[in-house]
Amino acid sequence: MAVNLTESTIRIGPVFASREGMRVIDLIRRLRDEFTAMPGLRLTTAQVERLCTADASTSASALHTLVSAGFLRPMPDGSYGRTDLATGVPSAPLVGVRRRIMPSPWRRILCLVDLDDDSGNTLSSAARSALRYATTLAVTNRARITALQVMSQSPSDPALTPTTDALRKSVVGEPFRGLIDVQVATGAPNEALARVAKDIEADLIVIARPGSGGGESLSRLAETLRQAPCPVLIVHPSGRAAVA
Repeated sequence: MAVNLTESTIRIGPVFASREGMRVIDLIRRLRDEFTAMPGLRLTTAQVERLCTADASTSASALHTLVSAGFLRPMPDGSYGRTDLATGVPSAPLVGVRRRIMPSPWRRILCLVDLDDDSGNTLSSAARSALRYATTLAVTNRARITALQVMSQSPSDPALTPTTDALRKSVVGEPFRGLIDVQVATGAPNEALARVAKDIEADLIVIARPGSGGGESLSRLAETLRQAPCPVLIVHPSGRAAVA
């Protein structure tokens, strides 16, 4: 069941015209956009406060409004997720949810990205899918992301600075940009990926599925998995992923 959430479906009562109400409306719009961009996203009220720089009252009001509109629903662990993706998941009370906090398996996620060959300053579609999947995991697990592009130039090559700047600009519009660091490394792709993963003590590597390249692409992927110092999550352009 798809949920079509338009502004006409939102009701926030008498606070609509107040300053507080306007902050609630802004937060509702942002959350609606983030959950649309990342369908598997789960957020607690505390995470909304921290990631969106909102106070407790505003966060609770925005989440409850989206629940009332049928866009979100509360989960048993106290988080909120999209209603159309939570079929069969029992509802949890809006208040008084008691849950056990488990240690996060990931604190630092390394996501391999590349810039689009045509524009040179935006992420490729495959890289964007991988980065958004990594962002969903980072938000859920309170982790940070390093978006890494690997180039063949030497470290002293003057082309590295423009590439780093372009990579930094390419992630500005990504959801929860504050969780993403950018880095450009040089050398053989697999060796550079493994080296940076060790340097930042990555717990997980996220990469996009290689494009059409037959046996050569599969060979490169197999080598990546062999050299990786931590689990590797491969993201299909559809947004689905598998861990290897």
